Amino acid sequence: MNRAYGKMLGVGRALGGRVVTNRDLEAVLDTSDEWISTRTGIRERRFVAEGQSCVTLAVEAARRALEHAGVPGASVDLVVCATSTNPESMPSVACLVGEAVGAAGVGAMDLSAACAGFAYAASVAGAMLASGLASRVLLVGADEMTSIVNVRDRSTGILFGDGAGAVVLDRGDGSSGFVDHILGADGRMAPLGRAGHPGDGKRPLYQNGREIFRFAVRMFPEMVEKIMARNGISLDEVQYIIPHQANARIIQAAARKLEVPEEKLVVNVDRFGNTSAASIPLSYPDIFDGLEPGKYIITVGFGFGLTWAANLYRI
Repeated sequence: MNRAYGKMLGVGRALGGRVVTNRDLEAVLDTSDEWISTRTGIRERRFVAEGQSCVTLAVEAARRALEHAGVPGASVDLVVCATSTNPESMPSVACLVGEAVGAAGVGAMDLSAACAGFAYAASVAGAMLASGLASRVLLVGADEMTSIVNVRDRSTGILFGDGAGAVVLDRGDGSSGFVDHILGADGRMAPLGRAGHPGDGKRPLYQNGREIFRFAVRMFPEMVEKIMARNGISLDEVQYIIPHQANARIIQAAARKLEVPEEKLVVNVDRFGNTSAASIPLSYPDIFDGLEPGKYIITVGFGFGLTWAANLYRI
């Protein structure tokens, strides 16, 4: 059995303070609740409230994860944050999170890989723990998508939300944690999705939804099958598959290809919308208490770049 590093000690999440339903969007966009829910599976999403930002969401999620783990921020020796919506070019969100939770002075870095960001960041955290360069990592995924999306654009404004998720990872004894990772990117497909800097209203997020849908429906099952095959495990040994929450139709189409039972799929896009790098860790609080030791979790991310990544985690 391969050794695993990055045992989850605790998880936490934070959400934008404004609940925005499909009915709310009907009032400002040429759309309907039925049109949105049928095509995306989204019923509502969270937008930041006054005083909230990508940074405040990341800090709140991190604090909750540490509290859930029952460990102080000072016990962490690395903070890694996946985000594409830092409101400032510098300092990094991770630096601000570290200072806020009592982990000032330790290593801190942001990683940007769009909606695949958390899966990428998990590979970095896992490698740092496996190498011994870190013994406890605070891993965060946070995005304030409303800072880069034109919320009055019918094609994109209905899709996205704001949130952050965090997990405390301990090096552990090698029995539980990350076992394997897949990373990929293809800049030739960069024109399929772009966005300007947060707050830059001149370059709001654009995506070729049709082509990205096709890409995701193909890549999602390919990554799941590949990471299982090279580690010699079957779907029976997988307790959960947590995909990036881009669109319920993508998840459903990929699940049909994999013949995955519905109970193995973790879905929150109906409640939170597409929260980019936050979507995978936002799922952890919903499943943490029922995790079965010895089983596996597969996380799958895909996003602009185009980027894709998968992680195999042994519980």
